[in-house]
Amino acid sequence: MNFTNSPLERMMKERPRPQAPAVSRPPKGSACCGCAYWRGIRCVSCYKELLKSPAGGR
Repeated sequence: MNFTNSPLERMMKERPRPQAPAVSRPPKGSACCGCAYWRGIRCVSCYKELLKSPAGGR
């Protein structure tokens, strides 16, 4: 039952449909391109470089 003829009233009765957030990708050609740890900003210390170096950095 609607109280008005407003389409907004019908829309407010609908169940919200969750939408997945858009996947952000690093700019092509940047050092972060292809990094699995990209979260929208550049890392302070590059995880790709840390994973390549031996443990402890010695």
